Amino acid sequence: MRAAALFGVCATAAVVVLGFTILGGGSDARAARPKLELARGSPLTVRGEHFRSREEVKLSAGARISHARANGDGVFVVTIPGATRCNTIRVLARGSAGSYTVLKLLPAPMCQPARSG
Repeated sequence: MRAAALFGVCATAAVVVLGFTILGGGSDARAARPKLELARGSPLTVRGEHFRSREEVKLSAGARISHARANGDGVFVVTIPGATRCNTIRVLARGSAGSYTVLKLLPAPMCQPARSG
């Protein structure tokens, strides 16, 4: 009798875990957040992911501004005119549906000024 009750509890727990896994309830919440990644340094090209489908996105790199529209999967690739890896510290992306993310860029070694010695 006790073994049957224990088996029932274990079976119920397994069904709940399986349900969350299949339906995505146990997925990482960070996976759905918008993000930017560097695609190319010169001219500065960025790739955005996890934006809303067909969302209009305004990107700014300092005073340089560019616009993009995410595709049906929430992805876009855009080149920001006049921006390079060496003259940009960060890229801000703000979507029309409220999506927002920042890509921070550290100076690449090739951008460092030559030392006089």
